[in-house]
Amino acid sequence: MKDYLNEMRSFAAVMENGGFTHAAKALGVSKGLISQHVKRLESELGVQLLFRSTRKVEPTEIGITFLGYCQNITQSATAAFEAVEALRGEPVGTVRITVPVSFGEMFLDDIIVAFQKAHPRIQIEMELENTFRALQSAHIDIAIRVGLTDDPEQVAIPLGQLSELICASPTYWAKHTKPETPADLGNHNCLLNFQYYKDGNWVFFSDDGAQSVPAQGNLRLNHYPLLRNAAIRGLGVARLPRYVALPAIFDGLLETALDGYSSPLRPIYLVYPYQENLPVKNRLMIDFIRSWFVERPDLLETRTTSPRHIRSAQ
Repeated sequence: MKDYLNEMRSFAAVMENGGFTHAAKALGVSKGLISQHVKRLESELGVQLLFRSTRKVEPTEIGITFLGYCQNITQSATAAFEAVEALRGEPVGTVRITVPVSFGEMFLDDIIVAFQKAHPRIQIEMELENTFRALQSAHIDIAIRVGLTDDPEQVAIPLGQLSELICASPTYWAKHTKPETPADLGNHNCLLNFQYYKDGNWVFFSDDGAQSVPAQGNLRLNHYPLLRNAAIRGLGVARLPRYVALPAIFDGLLETALDGYSSPLRPIYLVYPYQENLPVKNRLMIDFIRSWFVERPDLLETRTTSPRHIRSAQ
């Protein structure tokens, strides 16, 4: 039987990228070659794999079945070459990562610089976005996420807990009395992240239980570093993730309040699609990110826990 690996890779790319044009761009070849590969497969198999129209392509029932085999064999081939490269001490390839915007701005620059010094032949593509995307269809290898989706085909490794601190600049506190209870925030200009606090309320926990108070102020943003900067400039009181606030606190630019109260914890996960043969480049990056946060427990209240494998049993 003839080797049809390139043809199978092209067919999988058409389905994963939503058409011939995007598949050609993803593989770095011409659209005509992709079309030839798919036609060659259909001729060899004696079946139609795709329904083609001027607006889109869709797989036939046979095409859907065949796609799974194409994806498996191309992933295995890629993993085989990467494994050999790794044994030679030369891991190669591209790792595609998506992370929340503020999270990426605070951490990923340092992580990527350190990682690429250790593995210079591995290329990194990173997207900063606050929306959840289907990892496999978007060709994303790794995601860092606040919370999880119900995707049964992913592995999630806990990186830590995101907690928040009430902060303002020393000049602001010099002009305004620090709150002693959450209710005292009613006397302050609160800087609100409306993405996470759509109802405008901040929740606090103490020995007396949970308490919700309205956070009222004249500035609402969906970007924590900008809220931090506004607080540093004395515009009001911000509720900031520890990883955003701590550097400014250590530099004396912010001071905390309501230290006897805690915020709700939001788990941070490193997520990747389940694969029987995880590429070496992906494994190296996953282990590197996890170790980086374990060594910095104050940033996320990192706890040593086992990966959560949420892939459904077959």
